[in-house]
Amino acid sequence: MATRQLLGDVEFTHEWYSAFLRRLQKEGYCFRTFAHQPEAGNLYLRHDVDLSLEGALRMARLEADLGVQATYCILLRSPLYNPLDGDKREIVQAIESLGHDIALHFDTHSYWGPENKPDTATVERRVREEQEALALAGVDCSETVSFHRPPAWVLDREFESFQNTYAPAYFSEYVADSSQRWREQPPAFEEFPPSLQVLTHPGLWGESDREFDRRVEQSIVDSCQQTRQRVRQEFLQGEQK
Repeated sequence: MATRQLLGDVEFTHEWYSAFLRRLQKEGYCFRTFAHQPEAGNLYLRHDVDLSLEGALRMARLEADLGVQATYCILLRSPLYNPLDGDKREIVQAIESLGHDIALHFDTHSYWGPENKPDTATVERRVREEQEALALAGVDCSETVSFHRPPAWVLDREFESFQNTYAPAYFSEYVADSSQRWREQPPAFEEFPPSLQVLTHPGLWGESDREFDRRVEQSIVDSCQQTRQRVRQEFLQGEQK
């Protein structure tokens, strides 16, 4: 059977991404959150927000215009943004207001080294703590959890207190744009699976196409500029008391 490719000549642009979503809609998929159990026709669109909340909001608006619901997984310990701070908090709230699910993007590497495999109770306790902290952004943090740079011990694993996006039921049919690998291997199937999970990283997409390294470097520059402006406003331009 010939392989059916979703779209060829991948460009990491919002235009290409819109066409990608329309193709998935054409195939008959219904976009669901991870609160729904996998069944024929369900598609779980997940975004791990590693680089840019602003980029996530642009993608969230694009999806809302197409009638698409997605799950946005937010890092509590990102070196590039703080979801609890002022404008960033408002962005997270805006994404939720567009009808999307807000979930935790949990970084195991902040707690355990590569050789460590914590017990289930310890993982669930740490996740619960971060979920409660993320809720301080003024959003309803769902029970869904996506692991950041997932170690092998979280793959195909079930947890009682939260829904792991890498659990067997959601991970058996899965495609991702991690490190822009779609540029070499566009999503393709022998035949479209009954249910599917699609992962993208909003910071890798923009109005024009760019290579992975340039996207990351631009995210660093943007974050530094925002921090510089914020600090100057607070300490140099504001009235000191």
